[in-house]
Amino acid sequence: MNEIAESIPSRDHLESRHPIQIAARRSGLSVDVIRVWERRYNAVSPSRLPGGRRVYSDADIRRLALLQQVTSAGRRIGDVATLDNTALAAMVEEDNRSAGQIFTNGGAKTAAERHMIHAMQAIEQLSPEKLRQVIASATIDLPLNMLLEQMLIPLLRALGDRCKEGQIRVGQEHMASAVIRHYLIGLLNKTGDDLNTLVFTSPSGHYHELGILMAAVTAESEGWRALYLGPDLPVAEIAAAATQAKAKAVALGLQCTMDEVVLMSEMILLRETLPSGIKLIISGAAALQLKQQLVQLPALVPEDLAEFRRSLSALLNEGQ
Repeated sequence: MNEIAESIPSRDHLESRHPIQIAARRSGLSVDVIRVWERRYNAVSPSRLPGGRRVYSDADIRRLALLQQVTSAGRRIGDVATLDNTALAAMVEEDNRSAGQIFTNGGAKTAAERHMIHAMQAIEQLSPEKLRQVIASATIDLPLNMLLEQMLIPLLRALGDRCKEGQIRVGQEHMASAVIRHYLIGLLNKTGDDLNTLVFTSPSGHYHELGILMAAVTAESEGWRALYLGPDLPVAEIAAAATQAKAKAVALGLQCTMDEVVLMSEMILLRETLPSGIKLIISGAAALQLKQQLVQLPALVPEDLAEFRRSLSALLNEGQ
């Protein structure tokens, strides 16, 4: 707890340099909310440039992010705006613990595990209605990163394993994939920063899209504009879309290796076709198998969503 608060430098040691749009994106708040919180609750006190424009320090943004987290858990801003960062950080840690731990008759299970068990039961019953209800309940109980990384991804892995072993029929697996795809699509198309656009797709012959959809949802939660093009797209179309959108990067999902030589040829062609300023981020099972070759393109090859988020932060820092 104290580490979180102590990592927030004092305002005297930081140069206030970020416009309110950056503060909004990094804190997870809207510009309007930040302004209201400043005016009514004195949540932060940004500096102003000679022309009157607000500029925010890293400490300001970190405090706003803490306030966003504690209010998202259900507290009123008026009750927490006067608390110091140590108290806010303690609340965040307490909320994270309570969100991650639920006790059942079978002993202690995480909330994610409980929802995953119920989701698998709905899949076994071939009930898309129940599966949608489970996911809706998990959305309320779990932070987004926990929902994706500790429930949906393990669920899909377990589902694939059980299908291979004959414990789940292909029809049941397809039903589950359709429900989860619809849910993830519904999380997209939120307001993002047009200056920070990421294109998400997969190349020709790659039809699995749930992994790249989760990456797109993650990017939007980090303040990026996610332009999702669907799977199975020719390299020329990927490059054309990224160029037209003035994207900072193209994120590809590669789930099946197929012919390694052909796949690497396509990746080389994409890298050569894209403008040099557009980065490549390639993830998925096949990407990890070819990681040594892909990083030579160059391309970023994150192993999971946590590393993907770190890659996004690095891209933002490059642009500053």
